Amino acid sequence: MRFDTIGYLIKDSFHGMKKDLKNTLISLGTMFATMLLIAVAYLVYMNENKLINDTKDKASNIVAYVNVEVSDEKAKEAIYDIDNIVGVESSTYRDKQYAIELAKSMNPVMVEGFSDEVLRSIYPAYYVITFNDVRYVEGIVNQLSKISTIEEISVNQYAREKARDAEIYKAVAIVAVIYIIEFSVFLMMNTTKLMMYSKRKEISIMKYVGARNNFIRAPFAIQGVFTALLAVLLTVGIINIAYPAFVKSMTTLESGFSFLSLNSMATELVVLLAIIGVFIGILGSSASMKKYLDV
Repeated sequence: MRFDTIGYLIKDSFHGMKKDLKNTLISLGTMFATMLLIAVAYLVYMNENKLINDTKDKASNIVAYVNVEVSDEKAKEAIYDIDNIVGVESSTYRDKQYAIELAKSMNPVMVEGFSDEVLRSIYPAYYVITFNDVRYVEGIVNQLSKISTIEEISVNQYAREKARDAEIYKAVAIVAVIYIIEFSVFLMMNTTKLMMYSKRKEISIMKYVGARNNFIRAPFAIQGVFTALLAVLLTVGIINIAYPAFVKSMTTLESGFSFLSLNSMATELVVLLAIIGVFIGILGSSASMKKYLDV
């Protein structure tokens, strides 16, 4: 495609936006609302992940108790299987004697009056397992339950809840973004239909004189891209003002959580919004044109 043709298409697209200002503003408003919702979802998602990782060290232990009938040698052999479980950061074996001494240090009454043989049947050996991400907790527990030397598994309930919350939030965030994009494409398609309806006579004439479909589509696609990029700029501007203010207000309330800085997420956020915005702009502007191109 020649540069003069590209220049004509860009000029025609801006002329069309200016001529049909009402629908252009509707498209811009729709795209801006979409970009803002996606940006908010992204910021919440990233901070939620940080919250999960921050609490990882506070609740990162799983205790797996060994069957009392299993020998120390056999129990130690299972360390290799545990270390190979996805998500396990490290594992430590504590034998029965260690468990007895630990109970004694906590409360001597817990071991007084019992023979060594009885104590060894009361206090089993156990594995202390640390994990590098709370989202792996459920999977680690499932794999541990398959190891024959392990009789009982104890997980910090807080860690379980955070892992479950993380997965739920991830699924909700993904579904929400998908629905936001679908709804935006639907609105963009309807707005484009209105624009094309107002230019239906011009399109018919262009078709009769031999204009190709892509040539007719191009101005509308350019309008969609321009609208998307403008919406991204507006969204970034709003986020740049609102997010630091929100973080400052939460710090004032002493929420106890350190939010991610906007600078650490800015590049990814802008690229994400630009890609999604251009996708919506082109798809929404192009998908609704078939009816008017079939002349």
